[in-house]
Amino acid sequence: MRKSLLAAFALSSLLPLSAQAQSIEALSAASSAGFETASAFKLPTASPKKAAVRPAIPYRIGTVQGGMNGFPVDLSFDKRQWTIQGAMNGHPVDVIINHENRMIVGGANGSPVDLRFEWAPERILTTGGANQSPVKLEVVWAQGVLEGFANHSPVRLEFDIEAGTVKGTANHAPVGLGYDKVSGELKGAMNHAPVRVTLVNLDLFDFIQYFFLFLK
Repeated sequence: MRKSLLAAFALSSLLPLSAQAQSIEALSAASSAGFETASAFKLPTASPKKAAVRPAIPYRIGTVQGGMNGFPVDLSFDKRQWTIQGAMNGHPVDVIINHENRMIVGGANGSPVDLRFEWAPERILTTGGANQSPVKLEVVWAQGVLEGFANHSPVRLEFDIEAGTVKGTANHAPVGLGYDKVSGELKGAMNHAPVRVTLVNLDLFDFIQYFFLFLK
């Protein structure tokens, strides 16, 4: 570009003065147009960050095993029959999830479970009774927040699915948990007790969605 402009300028110097003026004006216009074209070029901008989306999980049976709240935990999540069975907090667990009627019923933690849920991809609202207490819990995935009331106490959790962290308060106690996606280990503390369990064919989404089960 620079060489072509110099050559054109040299050629214009051989022309009469009036022609030289016209030639210089043309060169100036061409140079300005080239500058405007270069200025109009913009680097591509990064697309806005999207909220974490749960990946499709082909597994139909998952387990939670280990210890929390001072008791062994041995739970089986059957996503074919939609049941949660096993034992935790020193009591048997036998819960049925009825998606057609949007109900969660059965028994856990020595108490009847009678819940209703409203499900949408971005949020889940669960209301009713469990752990001999009224329950109202709403999870909003994009905000990374679980908030409401359960086990006779306010619940407020902030979680990061990608980082595998859960922190906040529940059951009048601080909650601080870390989840390792590779090993499936969830550890930390809640309910004034240490937590060390392993999730197999489950993930942090399941723990948050059925959080009422893990209170004591």
